[in-house]
Amino acid sequence: MKSKISLIAFFILITSCSIQYKTSESFKMNFNDVDNFWKVYDKTNLENSDDERIKIIEEEYFGQASNGLKILIKLDKLTPSSFNNFIKDTLFFNSIRETTLKIKEDSSKIRNHIKSVEKLYPKARFSDVYFVIGQNFHGGTVRNGKMIIEVQKNAKTEKTKSEIIYNNGFKGMNDYNSLIPLVIHEQIHILQKKGNSNELLSAAISEGGADFVMFLVTNQFPSFIRTTYEYGEKNEFKLWKKFQQDLEKDYNSIRKDWFYNYRRKDIHPDLGYFIGFKICEKFYNESTNKKEALEFLLNIANSKELLEKSKYNGGK
Repeated sequence: MKSKISLIAFFILITSCSIQYKTSESFKMNFNDVDNFWKVYDKTNLENSDDERIKIIEEEYFGQASNGLKILIKLDKLTPSSFNNFIKDTLFFNSIRETTLKIKEDSSKIRNHIKSVEKLYPKARFSDVYFVIGQNFHGGTVRNGKMIIEVQKNAKTEKTKSEIIYNNGFKGMNDYNSLIPLVIHEQIHILQKKGNSNELLSAAISEGGADFVMFLVTNQFPSFIRTTYEYGEKNEFKLWKKFQQDLEKDYNSIRKDWFYNYRRKDIHPDLGYFIGFKICEKFYNESTNKKEALEFLLNIANSKELLEKSKYNGGK
């Protein structure tokens, strides 16, 4: 048993050593999957046969996937057949096409904001970013040292329309102006020392901490979570009391009360982000040495220690 554990630890070490993060100047942004998607999209729309459409997707989109898209295909168990059905919402895809192609033009803005993170925290290193078209399972995620952004989920404008995918409104879809804050949020996760993500306080510190540094750099929240923060500011102490009660409960039983719950209609989504943000904000604002405070926030593995140092008490 001991040798088996050691072997697992060895493979984890080898994997972590193979991931090479980069400076703000050297990290790369990959747009190939977006360009390739539109070629495939146009080609499939000329076909009436699902079999032919699926074959095109399999050979020319999945078959030519970047490393980032390959990870997403495996992670989300995407298939050419399910993807074929997903892109049949031509009203939606035609309405976001121009916006998804604009992202490449804004790459310098993204890099400048990454440089701002590096200026705040000179030790910062960053992952390459892969912009892809997925199936709406993620706005953005970091896997195997690679950041993957699903651009179709971050492309809402006043021109966006849908008859299938978002037939009940655009809840959970980011507007295009939120793309840069999202990229920064995900890059901050790379800098954070990993705590116990299966524990309510640690999860709140992780997500809220990423939002806090993101806000320091961009002065902006992604559109899908703005109403959560607005609600949180008006109900901070009440939320904090509920959060304290839930700290004593099994995390899996209350996880969807605080995180990743966009489909629920009875509560605002991701209120755990708000609580974590306020804890980090209180600690940072009360610290005289801001650089040391930021380093502490990014490297803390013991979330209880941060809570104690912050003296946060629900805004009171």
